[in-house]
Amino acid sequence: MKQYTIVTESSMWSTKQLIAKVEKLLNEKNQEGYQIVSVSFGLNIWWIPTAFITICK
Repeated sequence: MKQYTIVTESSMWSTKQLIAKVEKLLNEKNQEGYQIVSVSFGLNIWWIPTAFITICK
């Protein structure tokens, strides 16, 4: 049975910084054996750029 997890990352300063954080996180989780299901970008309730990452193991 697969277990899905949703991870969020956000950055108030820049979208470039957010993309770099997401790339680093994706590489780390991939090395740990997680499957990356989806990555989407949006805004949270305070209009801060946020990434929503779904992973499973």
